Amino acid sequence: MYSDFDVISTYYDALYVKDKEYSLEAAKVKELLTKHGVHLQADLLVLACGTGGHIPYLNDHYHVSGLDLSDDMLTLARKKFPGLRFHLGNLIDFELEMDFDAIICLYGSIGFVKTVDNLRAAMERIAAHLRPDGLVLITPWSTVEDFKDIIVVDAADRPDLKIARMEQVRLKEPKIVEVTFHHLLGKDNNVTYHKQSVEIGLFSRQEYLSAMTDTGLKVVEEYTGTDVRGGAYIGKRVIVDR
Repeated sequence: MYSDFDVISTYYDALYVKDKEYSLEAAKVKELLTKHGVHLQADLLVLACGTGGHIPYLNDHYHVSGLDLSDDMLTLARKKFPGLRFHLGNLIDFELEMDFDAIICLYGSIGFVKTVDNLRAAMERIAAHLRPDGLVLITPWSTVEDFKDIIVVDAADRPDLKIARMEQVRLKEPKIVEVTFHHLLGKDNNVTYHKQSVEIGLFSRQEYLSAMTDTGLKVVEEYTGTDVRGGAYIGKRVIVDR
């Protein structure tokens, strides 16, 4: 799994974390969790939390913890939220000392596991960390059914930092997407250029659903609205009495 965010982490919030988008998404996530039985002040784990972009909109409602593979991202998250617990860990083999009422993985970050086997391994770790009736909410990066090659263009213009962003998103091979970042950074009257490529797994809708059900999670909803980027697959850990 890819973890080298040492450069991008230094300006990630300025370029990617947009308050309007993140607040709307977090509000819908809260609504969906509540709909399926997660109470307020529940223990919530945010997987692939990055610098904690969604946390300001969840922290008043839940006891939030975060997990990420990038130590650089977590360093920034810990500075922003010194009272919260953050864990350095991999989605496919993380092992924490507590279980949770809900686990979420947003912004399509699940795609960084890259393979179907790793997707299943991640779901196994999620199921293992959910309490009875606990909920998982996963947003796909994209799906095999929906993916199209695109070029993304964006910019950030702040007094202390200016960024021009262009990203080429293309199908590199069956079920592997390559994203190449091209970032121009303007700071202290200097302009620098940063280029970086990452590979992301592209899974089908059925592969997401099977990864949940095969690990004992009951799929309770497939959210297809636009308030959560990419929609969401929602599963519940149901304990069957025998």
